[in-house]
Amino acid sequence: MGVGNAAVYSRSANLEKMTYAGNTYSSSSSSANPRRRKKQMSLLLPPITAGQSLNSSTVGNPCYAGIKYVAIATCASIILVLISRGSGGTKSASTKSHSNNPIISSSSLWNSNMEKMTSSSRPFQYIGDFDPSEPQPWPKEEKDWHKLHELLVKRVEESDALPVRQVNNSDYLPQLVFYGDSITEGWSGTSFGNLPGSHRMWKDGEDESIRDVFANAFGDKSDWGTRALKPPLILGISGSRTYDFIWRVLNGEFPISSLLKDGTHHDNGNENEFQMKKLERIYILLMGTNNLGGGMLPEPTIKGMDASVRTILQLHQEHFPDVPAAMIFNELLPRKDDFRAVKMCPPRCKDVEKLEPYQSFTPAIEKVNRALPALVDSWRKDFPNSRIILLSSLAKAETDDVGDVKQNDTSVITCGKELFDIKDVDEFDEYMPDRLHPNAKGYELWSHCLKKGLDAIMMR
Repeated sequence: MGVGNAAVYSRSANLEKMTYAGNTYSSSSSSANPRRRKKQMSLLLPPITAGQSLNSSTVGNPCYAGIKYVAIATCASIILVLISRGSGGTKSASTKSHSNNPIISSSSLWNSNMEKMTSSSRPFQYIGDFDPSEPQPWPKEEKDWHKLHELLVKRVEESDALPVRQVNNSDYLPQLVFYGDSITEGWSGTSFGNLPGSHRMWKDGEDESIRDVFANAFGDKSDWGTRALKPPLILGISGSRTYDFIWRVLNGEFPISSLLKDGTHHDNGNENEFQMKKLERIYILLMGTNNLGGGMLPEPTIKGMDASVRTILQLHQEHFPDVPAAMIFNELLPRKDDFRAVKMCPPRCKDVEKLEPYQSFTPAIEKVNRALPALVDSWRKDFPNSRIILLSSLAKAETDDVGDVKQNDTSVITCGKELFDIKDVDEFDEYMPDRLHPNAKGYELWSHCLKKGLDAIMMR
């Protein structure tokens, strides 16, 4: 396929409308539809910087409710502190108790230090009332997001224009396409296209080490690098939630070039059965943790994850009706950045009336992950010409003996520690120093799990 404007216009024509699960979604850009653009721009507020005031433009914005609650809670906290100090200005009893306690958990110290380190990062933006399946870009003020999206679109177009590597018909491997958020973008050693800040807690040269891990596992130093039809694509943007991910895929971040020439396919079996000899690409997706991180409940987060996968599978079906689809879907990785969960209240509280915050993301993540096997079964049913592998750390997967992959079946691969199922916090920190993003050692660990999924797809 060609690149440049012709490719962009071709995408727009082919993806003008898309339907699944009874809904129709427009894939046109915000600039092409003023009415839609007005709705889009009201979804997210740009980050509030020091000294910035809330003006009349915030009225009616769904994010404003969250900011208002935070302001109320802040004022209440100040009043409580003043009352507790009393007229003498002495420390409160609770403060004395904390300061005199000789035993303070490492987790508490870590959360305290991380709050200081991330004080200048993007503020919490409540997205709990958003539709997680409605395609929606970030607002135009988020220039780094849009700039990276444009770069990824260019990478996809350049990949589409590349000639297919000349390999033996029986010896080729499919192209790998990595989709996701900051954890996926991290394979490039970046965040929003730049070297991450100190809050990521990476060591000097960590970005180079991570890129080297990728090269050895999936890139030019690996088996996939020498035998794949085309080099892999890393299509991740930090902070992505399901709704903006769907928008990204509908607006250029989906490869549309055929990789095997007519006549290369040997298998003339049932079109509703997965045919390995026709396989051209494998999509690898990790998405959803930022929905929870924005205050979204598990149920709508699951809905968004479902829509994300169906978007990819339907696009594949529309562009490559005779080519099977393959996907590795990763369950949500654990996150122990508890201070972020606490700071979501209000409005995302365990008890809204008492302003009791959630103390951890773990219950929400576990609820989402428990729902995934049934969700994957529904994808297999609706897209029979596909092979979908779920990477999981759930104990149930271990007892089901699902490591043996069956033809035409959705399978669950249990990775355990290789999917960061690590109970000891100190050991966990070795792989995820900020307790959310892997370092080079963490990516190395995760790559072993991903390769198990690839072997399952290829039946190796």
